[in-house]
Amino acid sequence: MSGVNFVDVSKTYEDGTEAVRGLELEVVSGEFLVLVGPSGCGKTTTLRMLAGLEEVSEGEIRIGGAKVNDLPPKARDIGMVFQSYALYPHKSVEQNLTFGMEMMKGEEALSSNEIESRVKEISNLLGIADLLEKRPRELSGGQRQRVALGRALIRRPKVLLMDEPLSNLDAKLRNQMRIELRRLHEEHGTTTVYVTHDQIEAMTLADRIAIMNDGELQQHATPDECYNNPANDFVKDFLCRHIDEIVTTANHIVSKR
Repeated sequence: MSGVNFVDVSKTYEDGTEAVRGLELEVVSGEFLVLVGPSGCGKTTTLRMLAGLEEVSEGEIRIGGAKVNDLPPKARDIGMVFQSYALYPHKSVEQNLTFGMEMMKGEEALSSNEIESRVKEISNLLGIADLLEKRPRELSGGQRQRVALGRALIRRPKVLLMDEPLSNLDAKLRNQMRIELRRLHEEHGTTTVYVTHDQIEAMTLADRIAIMNDGELQQHATPDECYNNPANDFVKDFLCRHIDEIVTTANHIVSKR
């Protein structure tokens, strides 16, 4: 595992749009950090810069203490889980899991025994061992999500990145997967950076939250600290008031029963 550091990181596009400004942020090794904020706040751009999918305009990004600004995505030793799952439709679940490892060359290449061992380990961990021969079209949304997560974890990356991976699931399944993701993190312990606009998701998953707005970090602390001691009016409105309204609504529903 490795920690992540954003050191005065900014991203400005060619049209002059400043997506991220002066970001100073540390993700401790083994931590589950959630980047949360409204649409257009810069959270996905931050994740994409960490992944190497967007160039950094200013500043440095470090993984395990090493600067990675100029490294391509595959050289950063990261795993990614996208909103769309991005599974190969013509391959079985097992082939989706093994494809990346089979493409490794040179010193990184794994033996067939090691690949088989990892497939067994990750499929048991995620509860998909009985799905290995199926194609993605034969799976439910939750099962596809587990396969996408397994494909990212099976390579044992230094850092796992997730970009709104639960947004395509219905409310019941989202709640189930939140519990599952937290359990997996506690068992696996991979340093994780997770992007969402959902305040409840952030509060239930994170060790610490990084709240962003208009390209700037507003607060970086534990969920309890952000709720009990909001750094500014934006955090009060975006996080605290939203959660209070949900609690009030829930209490009202219960009182009517």
